[in-house]
Formats: sequence, structure tokens, C-alpha cells
Amino acid sequence: MKNLHVISAAFFLMFCVALFTGQSKAQQADQAYLVKTFDLDQPEHIDIETSGGFIRVKGSETDEVRVEMYVRRNNRYLTDTDTSLDEFEISIEQDGNSVRASARREGRSGWQGWRNRNLSVSFIVYTPEKTRLDARTSGGSITADNLEGDLYLRTSGGSLTLSRLTGKVDARTSGGSIRIESVQGELDARTSGGSITAENSAGKLNVRTSGGSIRLENISGAVDARTSGGSIRAKMDRVSEHLDLQTSGGSIRVELPKDIGFELDLRGSRVQSELDGFTGTVERNSIRGTIHEGGPVVRARTSGGTVSIRYL
Repeated sequence: MKNLHVISAAFFLMFCVALFTGQSKAQQADQAYLVKTFDLDQPEHIDIETSGGFIRVKGSETDEVRVEMYVRRNNRYLTDTDTSLDEFEISIEQDGNSVRASARREGRSGWQGWRNRNLSVSFIVYTPEKTRLDARTSGGSITADNLEGDLYLRTSGGSLTLSRLTGKVDARTSGGSIRIESVQGELDARTSGGSITAENSAGKLNVRTSGGSIRLENISGAVDARTSGGSIRAKMDRVSEHLDLQTSGGSIRVELPKDIGFELDLRGSRVQSELDGFTGTVERNSIRGTIHEGGPVVRARTSGGTVSIRYL
């Protein structure tokens, strides 16, 4: 009987979570300033641009594109009865199998222009999974989820969240962090000052940050990771072609598959590594040589930290 009560409680909790999630999504849609839906056979291109708000794009099993536009002032969502957008040039339209949504701020002086400086225009877009995406914002975050196709993402100061993506991804932020989860293909992600985290991803991964740390977890493929001042941690399920890690001031810690051949090129203020089946040279601040019969190159270099390698 006790087990039955536990199971019933668990199902009740799951029901409450599902109900709350559905209510939250409905409430969010009710807060939209404008909603437009477009029927498409197969979207070729989604193009989104805003001058200050966030952008979120999610792929789903649907034949339509739904664009929700949100307007906020001081963290409060506004409707068309609360404020006008006279100082913005708004465009949400379809051209063949392409959809474009943009909100550009036009200069305006005086009281109304000062009052509306805190206005931000954001977009949430639901689209079929297979599509090409261009998304640009001058200050907000960008989220791309469950998409298959080429992605071009740019934000001047917000964070980037990339999840369940397949294809070629080119993502940049001038100061925000980057979060990567379950990305397959070719990814180039860069930030001028934030941290980078990538998990459960495969393919060609090129990540760079000017000052933050880098953490790679359960990665398969070819990896280039560089930071000017943070530490690097990499747990590799498989290495193809190469693993190249570089930092100017932090430490580097690497976990590699056991009983696999590699070419090691390690350098730091101190280098530590498990060296089963190793042939080469070992010094306090460098290791160069071959593990077993050789294989992909594993290169790790830091100017001011330590380098350590162990096997899974």
C-alpha cells in the first residue's frame, strides 16, 4: 500500500508539472504583442532581426511557421493597447518559402523617444525542423533548439544557447556566455568575454573565448578550443583528426578514451599524464610522443597553467 501511495504521488506530481508547463506557455503566448502564422510546404529560410530584444527559435513537427513578437519595458510585457511602436520599423512577412521578421528602432527625440528607450522587441518563432536560420540582435540572447540546417547567429552582448542542432552553425556574441547541447555537424562558436560549455556533441567543434573558461563534456570528433585567460576541461568520447586546446593563463585537463592510440604534444608550466604504451620524450613542462600505435593528434598548451591527461 505504501508503494502504491508513492506511485500515485509521483503521477500526481508529473501531472502538476505538465499542467503548469502548459499554463506557462499559454500565458506567454497571451503576452505577445503580435502573432502571425504562415503555411509553408518546406521553409527554406527564417530571417530574424531585432535591435535590442531576445530571439528564440524552436523546430517542431509542423508545416507552418508561427512568429510571436513580444514588447517589454522594465521587465513588463506590453500589448498594443499599452504602447505604440511608432519609433520601430516592424516587418513580419512571407516570401515564397522564406519568412522574415525584423524590428528596427528609428531615432526619435523628445519625451516620447526618451520614454521608449527602455522598450525592447523580441521574437519567439516555431518552425519546421529543417530550415536555414539567420538571427541577429544588438543586445539580447539567442536560443536555437531542435533545428536541422545552416545557422548564422549574432548578438552584441547576450548569451547563446544552442541545443539539438544538426548542420553548420556559425555563432558569435561580443560578451555573453555560450551553451551547447547535442549539436551534430560543424560548429564555430565564439565569444569575446563569456564562458563556453559544450555537452553531448559530435562533429567539428571550433570554440573560442577571449577571457572565459571552456568545458567540453562527452564530445566526439575534431576539436579546436582556445581561451585567452580561462581554464579548459575536455572529456572526449572519441577523437577524430585532432584535439587542439590552448589557453594563455589557465590550466588544461583532458580525459581520453583508454587503449586508443594518440600523438601527444603537451606543454605547460607542468605536465602530468598517464603514459601506457608511450614512446617519446617526457620533461617537467612538456610531453611529446606516441601512445600505442599513434593516431589523432592531441595538442594541449598553456602559458601559465598545468596540463593533465587521464584515461576514461
